Amino acid sequence: MWIKMNKVATMIFWLLALASYLMQWPGLLSYLPLAAVIVAGFHVLEVSFFWLSLKHNSNKPIKDAALIMLFGIFHLQRFMDKANPA
Repeated sequence: MWIKMNKVATMIFWLLALASYLMQWPGLLSYLPLAAVIVAGFHVLEVSFFWLSLKHNSNKPIKDAALIMLFGIFHLQRFMDKANPA
């Protein structure tokens, strides 16, 4: 359940960053697009890690790479659990 809530929060972040970019919000909200670029950079690293190490755990690696780009660690976590069974 927490993963789904975090994915919803991530989606809200992306939508707010897009809205801030399009509407040129003033003040602290004007930094949302910059924060989104930084987060996207981290997500690129996460997709690279997935593609090099974990894509064999996925039935649809391209779809999962896109979802990791969108949700980051919240989607990547399920593959890390499969790769490291307890």
